[in-house]
Amino acid sequence: MGKKKVIIAIVAVVLIFAIVALVYILTSDGDEKRVEVIPETTTAVVTEAPVTTVATTEETTPVTTFPPFVNGLSLKAQEAKKSNPDTVGWIRLSNTVIDYPLVRTNDNEYYVSTNFDRNADPAGWVFVDYRCDFGPDYYSDNLLTYGHNMADGSMFSDLKKYQRDESFYEANPIIEVSSLYADYQYKVFAFMLCNGVKGSDFEFWNYINFAPGTDAWSLDEYLAKINDKSLITTNVDVKEGDKFLLMSTCNTGDTTDSTRFVVLARMVRPGEDAYEGTTGSSRR
Repeated sequence: MGKKKVIIAIVAVVLIFAIVALVYILTSDGDEKRVEVIPETTTAVVTEAPVTTVATTEETTPVTTFPPFVNGLSLKAQEAKKSNPDTVGWIRLSNTVIDYPLVRTNDNEYYVSTNFDRNADPAGWVFVDYRCDFGPDYYSDNLLTYGHNMADGSMFSDLKKYQRDESFYEANPIIEVSSLYADYQYKVFAFMLCNGVKGSDFEFWNYINFAPGTDAWSLDEYLAKINDKSLITTNVDVKEGDKFLLMSTCNTGDTTDSTRFVVLARMVRPGEDAYEGTTGSSRR
């Protein structure tokens, strides 16, 4: 009987170990060292947004100080181009009726007597000289624009406010211009009366690009002629490499008057306060 008890005890122990081993196998499928696997995150695809002058956050605010009405003119120009494929930009001057799409064709005659809808019209339209390049890859040094001085005050008639009202310049020294691709600001640095007939002492309409260091069509020559004729002295500085805007209109509505009233401005430089130099002007 003693030997039988020993055998039974051994069998019992073996069974117990077998049961324990079986339980271990059934319950050890990773619970001991189970590690939660975090799903791999998808790498974001970053696309480069087009550069614009529109400030949407403090981080994207341009350094240049813009008036609150600037920005978005290029979008208006793009919309206008759907109506007239000759559209190349937009021009706007505060406190005037000048707020128009700019057009350009293959001569400087068509829009003298044709409106934006390309219908015959004595008021014509405001247009860019056909010799000027205006983006996207190249811009002429001097953007020449023209518009009639109409009796109803339309087109470029309101440019004469610079001459008539001595307070107008310092209150409105900035001209907004856009191409189809970007918005710009130009600050007025002079305005003058000139003879618009070929062979006059200053053919202002022929200064489109400047050749540094030469006598012909040099910036120095251009500025010297402007300084000689300007009706105002401003504190706006001008230097080599600046881009310019010229706006020309008839001095009067008389067709026998060949005098032109011309407003001259230069593009606001990156990082420059748009209004710097536009105060403390004096009339000549």
